[in-house]
Amino acid sequence: MTSSLGTTSSSRILASSSSGVRLPLHPPSSFSLLSFSSSFKPFAFSPLSSHFSPHQRRSAVNVSSSRGFGTVASPKCAASNPDQLKSAREDLKQLLNSQFCHPILVRLGWHDAGTYNKNIEEWPQRGGANGSLRFEVELKHAANAGLVNALSLIQPIKDKYSDVTFADLFQLASATAIEEAGGPKIPMKYGRVDVSGPNECPEEGRLPGK
Repeated sequence: MTSSLGTTSSSRILASSSSGVRLPLHPPSSFSLLSFSSSFKPFAFSPLSSHFSPHQRRSAVNVSSSRGFGTVASPKCAASNPDQLKSAREDLKQLLNSQFCHPILVRLGWHDAGTYNKNIEEWPQRGGANGSLRFEVELKHAANAGLVNALSLIQPIKDKYSDVTFADLFQLASATAIEEAGGPKIPMKYGRVDVSGPNECPEEGRLPGK
């Protein structure tokens, strides 16, 4: 996330009740959460584009600009459907308003993204927001204690919108939770690719320390 939280309510949600870890207001830009505003930003000019190999960038899929969605890279799976992303966002708002699960959804997005290592060139070995946190092997990491509950909360939304990747849904849930708690509307870009199996999860200990 590239902007600090400006309200008391949004500041409160950054404390992780499950792990005792306090989320930084300014995580490194290399794995910044990318955004949902009145229109989607083109992937080609996103910081995320540097996380993909030249081959992956050449494999980018262009989604109709008439719907406000830019170019996204997806070497392993189809890009998230922009209409489904918008609908998923509305369902996430309903979930937040009924379950008050803002903190754990922020933590879910952060922990999926926070494993990024800029010194590793290969994807998915470099980690980052790639949906790997849906697998049990990573959910069992000590720092991720309790996040299985977050996954359970948003799984029905994922089942409903099958053309949205886990990687995008985790970040959408995190950004929406901040907005619904009174924080800023975070500009986001979408088009993240999911890892295909637990063997592609990062090793334990990749999250930044306190």
